[in-house]
Amino acid sequence: MTAVAEQPLTLQGIASPNVVVDPNRFYPATRKLTYPMQSQKAITGLGSSDSVELRKTGIVAGLLVRVTGQLQFGGTITGTSMTYRFPYNLVKACRVSANGQSNLINCTGQQLKAFEFAGNTDLSDRGVLRSVGATTHNQGTLSKACENWGQVSTNIVGPGVTVPATGNYDVELDWFIPLAADQTSLIGAIFAQTAATNLTLEIDWESQANLLSLGGSATFAHTLQWQVQGVVYSIPVVDGKAVVPDLSQFHQIAGFRTSALAQNDNEILLPGTGVGRKLMRVIGSISTGTAPGTPLAVTPANYNTMAWRYGGNDTPEAFASGQQVRSRNEQQWGCDFGRFWGLWGWDFVSEFAVRDIVDEGSVSDLRLVVGLVNAPTTPFAEVAQETLFAAPVGA
Repeated sequence: MTAVAEQPLTLQGIASPNVVVDPNRFYPATRKLTYPMQSQKAITGLGSSDSVELRKTGIVAGLLVRVTGQLQFGGTITGTSMTYRFPYNLVKACRVSANGQSNLINCTGQQLKAFEFAGNTDLSDRGVLRSVGATTHNQGTLSKACENWGQVSTNIVGPGVTVPATGNYDVELDWFIPLAADQTSLIGAIFAQTAATNLTLEIDWESQANLLSLGGSATFAHTLQWQVQGVVYSIPVVDGKAVVPDLSQFHQIAGFRTSALAQNDNEILLPGTGVGRKLMRVIGSISTGTAPGTPLAVTPANYNTMAWRYGGNDTPEAFASGQQVRSRNEQQWGCDFGRFWGLWGWDFVSEFAVRDIVDEGSVSDLRLVVGLVNAPTTPFAEVAQETLFAAPVGA
């Protein structure tokens, strides 16, 4: 392989005169490290925020966030139920800022889960039993077998589930935050080997009112704790030179919400598009009803035309039914996203990124077309884009 020319450089806005870009020498010499960046501690509280400044070392490819503890129900439990914000939108918002770029990651916990499954098709929720509504299901939940949505003895809780009895329900949940767009090439990973690096994780926890509804004289408390581990690669010194892979791009997952939805076709404009950006994936969902809302399942009864569009009326891909998009998503991602969570999306990288990725510099007014069969009740859409952009562009 041909070596990359060695030259002093600035990496992601950080002056790095003693480092050179040389992937050919980096990959054989680096070492993968996984270690705590935030030791286990109690969350500040539901409806509050926690933040941690992460360690400044190596090349940070991802973060593992784990929440454990108990949901404690007492009193007269009748009428108490969990909402569909539970469990994964316990993380109401996850934000990561690095090297002068604010909100490289800024999305909900459920969106993180969806992107994890979309980006790693070795994951599967098939065969993992979870309670949704009044029924137990074994696929379409986005859950891993090692997780626990809330259980005490034979009693379990989940989204849309009526809490069956008082008690202390054990909870174990995890999220992966992909700072690198690809965990092999490390494209988009964060250069952190300098005191000038600023790498911060902030998590907003969902409010109690949006996670559950207490009935009668029921009481609720929790002992939830959180911890963070970093997935980091060492920067090796080869032939007297510190070498790194290509870190010329940032990876971003950015979410937004809109309530401008009605019956028939809705065009949802994707914000922040522009020259230097490439769209990898976009995942969205629609919820109806008063907050916190209920996901609108992706079925022919709810969705018709689904497409993405740009310019005046250029529509590269369109499906006549949301069910077709749901089927396509399951083929690509190995998970039935639309069954319970009402998730749907477009993937431009999983099959052949060089061919399919959307260059936002060559499209204008990039938008999603979402056709709704009926006029939904107080709807809102939550959409997140996964993009790559050149470091100088800004987030």
